[in-house]
Amino acid sequence: MGVVMLVILGLAIFAIVRLARHGGVAAALPAARAGTGKALDILSERFAKGEVDAETYRSMKAELESQS
Repeated sequence: MGVVMLVILGLAIFAIVRLARHGGVAAALPAARAGTGKALDILSERFAKGEVDAETYRSMKAELESQS
């Protein structure tokens, strides 16, 4: 029983240290890191299709880049 508790405690400490070194939970999630890039890709596609004019594209792109 004592060995199991030590293993669980060791895993918990390892997880905490790993998250602290790599920027927390958001950095550990690929979707959180790729969110702005994906939004820019979608915006670029909409611009290429002509759904968004140049002025709107530049404005929205600047807004997305300021959020990252």
